[in-house]
Amino acid sequence: MNDFSRLFGDLYDSVSSQSPDIAVAKSMDSTSFSMRESMESLPAGPQEEYLLQTQIRPHFGKVGINNTPIGTHPDFINLEGSHGGTKKHYVCTIFVDIKGSTRLSLLYPLETVFLFKNAVIKTCVETIRSLDGYVHRIMGDAVMGFFGGNDIDKEDAIADVINCSVVLRTILEESIKPWMEENGLDAKDFGFRIGCDFGDDDEVLWGSFGYQNVGEVSATGLSVDMASKLQSLAGKNQTMLGQGLLDYVNWPDKYSNIKQKEKHGNLINVPVVIPNLTDTNGNPINYKMKQLAYHNALEISPLPRSFRSNINGSNVIDNLAINYKCFTILDGEKIEYISASKFLDKDISIFFEVVASTNNRLSFPLKVLFAKTNHGLAVPEDERDVEQEAKIKLIYKRRTGAYNKTPAMFSTVTIDEYTSYRGLHTMKCEIVDNNGCLLFRDWIGVMIK
Repeated sequence: MNDFSRLFGDLYDSVSSQSPDIAVAKSMDSTSFSMRESMESLPAGPQEEYLLQTQIRPHFGKVGINNTPIGTHPDFINLEGSHGGTKKHYVCTIFVDIKGSTRLSLLYPLETVFLFKNAVIKTCVETIRSLDGYVHRIMGDAVMGFFGGNDIDKEDAIADVINCSVVLRTILEESIKPWMEENGLDAKDFGFRIGCDFGDDDEVLWGSFGYQNVGEVSATGLSVDMASKLQSLAGKNQTMLGQGLLDYVNWPDKYSNIKQKEKHGNLINVPVVIPNLTDTNGNPINYKMKQLAYHNALEISPLPRSFRSNINGSNVIDNLAINYKCFTILDGEKIEYISASKFLDKDISIFFEVVASTNNRLSFPLKVLFAKTNHGLAVPEDERDVEQEAKIKLIYKRRTGAYNKTPAMFSTVTIDEYTSYRGLHTMKCEIVDNNGCLLFRDWIGVMIK
C-alpha cells in the first residue's frame, strides 16, 4: 500500500489479463483511451485472487489471507439443506452499492464496462475479505457481506465493518476515481453507497431459505434488513450506520453525523430511517441512523500515516524521522496495539510511544504534546467527548552511554494510560521542534469493551 493509487490499477490489470478475448482497444474512438496500452503501463505484480488482501491486511494486524468462498457463512454450513433448522447468532451486515455504473453503459462499449465493473466488484469483495468479512452474495452492482462469527467478538466485528467502510471509500477516492480520470472514463457520478448495522444474538436468526438445490443459508432480522435500507439512504461515497451498531459500542458523535437532505431549499436533519416503520401498535420505531464521519475516522485509521497525510482535508502531519505507536502490557509482554483495529478488555495497561531519529536535522529538544479524548456513556460528563489538556514531554538527543557523547540513533518518550471506559477513545500526538515548528500530528484510537 506504499503506492495506494496503484491498487485498483493492479487489480484491473489482473481482471483484464483473465479476459484475453475482449479486444477493448478496437472499440474505442480516437479521443478515448487504449485499455491495452494502459494495462501495459501498469507495474508488474501479483495476478492472483488475493492481490488487495496482501496489501491491506498487514496494516490492520491481520495474518495470512481470508479465502472463504462466496455464499454460506462458514459457521452456519451445518444449516444447509436442513429442514427447518435455525440458529440465533449476532452478525454485522454490510451492503455496498456501486453508484453511477449504469451510465457507463451508455458512454462506453460493453466490453469496457464489463472489465471495469468486474474490477470494482472484485475490489469490494477483496476489501470485505481483507477485514475478515464473509461475502454473502453479489447482486448486480451491489455486494452483501457479513462480519462476525463463532470465534470473533461482537465488538471486533463492528471494528472490522467500520474499517472496511473507511478502506472502501479510500480506495474509491484515492485509487479508482484517479484511475478512471487518467484512462478517460467519466468519474463524476461514480461512487459507492454503504450501509452497515449490527444485530445481537437475540435479534438475528440464521436458517436455510428456499429448497436444498435452490436456496441459501442466510440471516434474517431487523438489522440485516436495515443494512440494505441504510445503503439506499446513503449519499454518494457515504456510509450509513444503523442504531444497532451505534448503540452497541457507544459510537461517538465525533465520528458520525446526522444525515441531512434538502427540502424546499433548506437542509433538514434526518436522524431516523425513512420511511419510519411502525410496531404492532402502530407506533413509529424511530430507528436511528448516522453517517460515518469519514475524515475523522480516517485520522485514527491504521492505513499508513504517509498516505493519510496526503489526503485532501487531512489533519495528519507525517514526518519520516518520527514514529508514534501504542502498546499493551499483557502478562509482562509488550504487544503493539494497532489503532482502532480491535477492542481491548478493561483494566489493561497501555502506553503510547514516540520514537524520534537523531540522525537528521531535527532541532532538539522536541516538545511532545499528548492529548486524550474519552468517549462513551461510562465517561464522566465533565470529560466526555472533550479533548483533555495536553500532557507535555520532551525528547532530547540521547547519548550512547555515560562516557560516550555520541548521540544514540533514536530517542524515545512514552506516556502511560489504562483502559477504563467502554467505547472509542483517542490520543492525539503533536510534536513541535525547538524553533516552535509543528513537525508531526497523528491520532491513535483505542477501542475498549
